[in-house]
Amino acid sequence: MTATAPLVVACDESGNDGENMLSGRSTVFAHASVTLSPDHAAELMDEIRARTRSQATELKSRTILQPRHQGAAKWLLSHPSIEGSASVHLTHKKYFVVSKLFDSTAEELAHELGEDIYETGVALAGANLLFFLAPQSYGTEWDRLLMTFQRFMRAEDVVQAQEYLARLIRSMVELLADGDALARDVLGTVFAGFGHLGSLSKLQLGEGVEERLRTMDPLISAVGAAVHFWASISGRPVELVHDAAKVLTPVKVEWAKRFLAHPEGIAPSRQGLASELIDVRLVNSQDDPRVQVADLIAGIGRIVGESMVHEQQHPLGLSLAPMVSGASLWPIRENMNVEKAREAMLSQF
Repeated sequence: MTATAPLVVACDESGNDGENMLSGRSTVFAHASVTLSPDHAAELMDEIRARTRSQATELKSRTILQPRHQGAAKWLLSHPSIEGSASVHLTHKKYFVVSKLFDSTAEELAHELGEDIYETGVALAGANLLFFLAPQSYGTEWDRLLMTFQRFMRAEDVVQAQEYLARLIRSMVELLADGDALARDVLGTVFAGFGHLGSLSKLQLGEGVEERLRTMDPLISAVGAAVHFWASISGRPVELVHDAAKVLTPVKVEWAKRFLAHPEGIAPSRQGLASELIDVRLVNSQDDPRVQVADLIAGIGRIVGESMVHEQQHPLGLSLAPMVSGASLWPIRENMNVEKAREAMLSQF
């Protein structure tokens, strides 16, 4: 039994297209978490309603994201009760797919050989090298390969998975035939680890496990990042109150508890970075003002992130910056350098 009272963290997300990362409605997934008390959250929501003149029973982020309510959004982000009580984890969806491709192949191969490329920074550098160099090297063919990988990961049955894997192999061989491509070396390490995709596919299809894995759903990794963040800065176990989400089944919550408690199972370098997740309570956001505040921050995070994808500065970007998680899944050119990538990995923990 846990002796320390858990820290209650309320969460919501924006831009969720499930495992459809490449052709959904949004290019960015944002997951916000807050540690506000219900009373403080209710006061904030009352003030936001007054500032936006909203009569809605539940004020959603689409209201505060209207240009005419930008002042209300800035007021929320700069409110004293929000400082130190809110975090938003951003996921660049295309980068997420590239990282998943690298982790599912090159990283698995390195792990099999006894190498922890998370600790050395090679994993992060490899994903960034692929993200920035492959489009220059292969153009639209690279996008087609990523889409084939996504379809492979989302296959409905073994036959479909094998069909997409065969297409993926053909695409890789064609790209690797270009000996002058800038991304050829790093792409070669990915291809060398293709033998691990078969076992991953079985887990994605639910073979030998209690239910299907959904590793292409960014909500799962974002929840893990939120728990680790709040547990690390508070020194307390965490209980999540989360807006209803189909992917957060009891089985997946138990998996999350286990992996957070034993992160060294993912990479030896994570030894000593355990976090305790007590439970995940799914609620109707209409009934919890803390989740409503998280919804507003997640919505702001998504729209700011989408501006960043298009290399534009959003008016709310500077106000949001202090609460953006350092563990956000975002491409950074400097991280193509292994040493910079290693420093970035260490700073997350």
